[in-house]
Amino acid sequence: MKNKIFSLLIFSLITFQGLAQELSLNESRTLALEYNQKIKIADQMIAENESNVRFVFTQFLPNLKATGSYNYYHDIDDINLSGSFLPTANSLAEAQQGIFSGTSDVYFPGFNVEMGNIDFFSAGLTLSQPIYLGGKIRSSYQMTKLGKEIATYNRSLQASDVLQETDQAYWNLVSINEKANLAGKYVKLLLALVRDLQNAYDLEITTKNELLKAQVQLNQAKLDLFRVQNLQVLSKMSLCQVIGKDLRSEIIASDTTIAISQNAIDADYMQKALKQRPELLMLGKQVEISQEQVKNTQADYLPQLGIGASYSNISSIGNLVGSMNFLAVQANLSVPVFHWQERKHKVASARFKRKQKELEMDRTRDLISLEVQQSYFKLREAYQQIELAKISMEQANENVELTQNSFYEGLASTTELLDAQVFWQKAHGELIDSKINCKLREISFLKSIGELEI
Repeated sequence: MKNKIFSLLIFSLITFQGLAQELSLNESRTLALEYNQKIKIADQMIAENESNVRFVFTQFLPNLKATGSYNYYHDIDDINLSGSFLPTANSLAEAQQGIFSGTSDVYFPGFNVEMGNIDFFSAGLTLSQPIYLGGKIRSSYQMTKLGKEIATYNRSLQASDVLQETDQAYWNLVSINEKANLAGKYVKLLLALVRDLQNAYDLEITTKNELLKAQVQLNQAKLDLFRVQNLQVLSKMSLCQVIGKDLRSEIIASDTTIAISQNAIDADYMQKALKQRPELLMLGKQVEISQEQVKNTQADYLPQLGIGASYSNISSIGNLVGSMNFLAVQANLSVPVFHWQERKHKVASARFKRKQKELEMDRTRDLISLEVQQSYFKLREAYQQIELAKISMEQANENVELTQNSFYEGLASTTELLDAQVFWQKAHGELIDSKINCKLREISFLKSIGELEI
């Protein structure tokens, strides 16, 4: 029965591991970009601005509009006017003043118009074409095109943030895996030492105290291994969250080797950053938009000319009026003359806004320059940290080997061997940390100069 249960557990473990998905760094980046909501929002913003560009362009083109209406009047009272002899006046002036001298022999017979229900319809076509609006349409069109470019740069900015977050989660998982392997090796070292000390104690070659020292250290190492295994689970969940997978998904980081190559950094890295950073590119376009906004405001106070033509048809209205057709051509000219210096104040306000954008761009350029320089120094420091960690690891390897030989020759105590093994574990752990730190510094530096991409 026990064998069957054991076989079932082994089969389940093999099956579970077989379902695990291996992911490289680039695959993780691709999944993150496809899943991240910020990227999706940025894509929608690009589509929105493309539609705005096409919409404003239509303002350059003729506009044809059709209109139509139907009118119905119910049970209108009849119009009745009785007959009578027309009055007479001595002169035209008196007649205009309503002064009549008598009644003429001319008889007005009167009339009677039956109204009842009346309905009629009208339809028309209007064609209009702006000729000159002070450059308002052109400046609006330029602003929408600049807005589209800003949306594109914004997507690049969001993508670099997502890539940085993904890289950090990925390399953190790789780091935890390395530390788990190291913790496992350390436990094996202590198990071997405890086994040897137990044999020595059984043969009454060493004391109980020496054995207890090693057992205490082994218990602590097992606890550290348990903790790092928990961190492995949390690191996998963190990466799954970034790339849009279920948090319980079993994933394996295929890029297990933390390869560090001290690549040469171009001397013009600062100039690259100032040319490539999405934040600066976006602010540059915002400055251009503010310049166009000044032109757009000025256009409101320049002459505006447009032409158009219209055709209308009105159906007959009962027995009163027959159907009518109208054809008209118009030319509209509007010239602002005076409104208490409104133009001056409004244009000045737009210019002040443009200056604000220019100052904001100068400030951002300074902050980015500082960020790039800090990233550069931290990267150089990370390279140096790796070199020192390698030296410490080599020394720790040599120290633990010598101490172990001395211990078995009876020339070193258990405490000295345990200390040497602790130093060995610490040195290996610091090398792992220094490599991961260097990876993260590389990512931050590439992002700071605008070159973090797949």
